[in-house]
Amino acid sequence: FNIEFTSVVNQDLSIRLINTFGQEIIQEELYSYIGSYATQITLAKKATGVYFLEIKTRNGIITKKVIIN
Repeated sequence: FNIEFTSVVNQDLSIRLINTFGQEIIQEELYSYIGSYATQITLAKKATGVYFLEIKTRNGIITKKVIIN
């Protein structure tokens, strides 16, 4: 799947993908980030199930559910 967003203010960001057990699968820190961000995450070798994508900003946490069949 793809992640794309734009930060219009300079801020620290944390991007995490976690499984239902709370284990971090992917973790990335962006410091003093401003501008467009785009990345592709491949989970072909991960177990089927539900994962959660968290993007933490200074204004809060955005969480999206990712389901792998």
